[in-house]
Amino acid sequence: MADTIYEHYTTEFSSNWIPRAQQTRSRLSDFIDWQNGTFRGERKRFDRSASQSSRRRTERKAPTVAVNPTLDFRWINRASYELVNDLDEDDAEQLGELILPTGRWTRDHMSAYMRDCDDVSWQAALGSVLTGEDGETQTAFSASYQIAAGGTGLTVAKLRTANRMLMESDLEGAELDGDGDPNASKRVLVCTAEQIDNLLGDPQVTSADYNTVRALADGKVDTFMGFTFRRIERLTKVSTTRSCVAWIKGAIIASKGPMKSRIATIHTQSDAIQNRSTWRLGAARLHDEAVIQIDCIEAS
Repeated sequence: MADTIYEHYTTEFSSNWIPRAQQTRSRLSDFIDWQNGTFRGERKRFDRSASQSSRRRTERKAPTVAVNPTLDFRWINRASYELVNDLDEDDAEQLGELILPTGRWTRDHMSAYMRDCDDVSWQAALGSVLTGEDGETQTAFSASYQIAAGGTGLTVAKLRTANRMLMESDLEGAELDGDGDPNASKRVLVCTAEQIDNLLGDPQVTSADYNTVRALADGKVDTFMGFTFRRIERLTKVSTTRSCVAWIKGAIIASKGPMKSRIATIHTQSDAIQNRSTWRLGAARLHDEAVIQIDCIEAS
């Protein structure tokens, strides 16, 4: 008689849900000025005043000369986000030993919220900003603060140029402190893994610099040439050009509301279980000269 015992082998299934690979925490939060607790409406206006220069007096009892400083506006508009999943009322029994995914989904919603916090920040850095007294004028990011791809990926030469441009902005914190601490400047460079790999192949990288970049690629350090590197693999890519961005903390302002989650029974959908999370986010570029776009060729 044939051996058929193998036909009766059983299969064991996991009882918990395992999340797929994804970014679960905000990587840019430390480099954003969050306007939490001060913003309850749909949008908020920020009134700016330009730098002023004094006048040297050369005569006695001369008429007073008043100066009208340059004033302008920047706006934040907040948008509403939601993430909703639902389950049939019979799913708890139909899944057998596998638990309902509501808890896992709520954690997934938090991961999506964290990614959105990052995305609205770097998108505000590179995108148009609302200006004007009524916030109805869109002002695009100036080409003066863009470093062209030039047929290359991220290079030391581009980092040096970005470093110089940020120091020239004179925004508080642009310079390294007296001890040479690169984190004191709170300068971030947002890029993808491809750009870190570019640095490893840059012929300008000296042996000492190569060790630092190697450690950066291995995750042992996160700074190089005064920049704190943060990877966001979702940065805008057009054809073969990836737009990376560097800024000084204070250049980007943002507002976020807390994530609110609710699990409810929807009686109008045959008592389906709904897992819904909502949040509100908005961001704006406050100082153009403290934000540098660095375009890099990324063929892969």
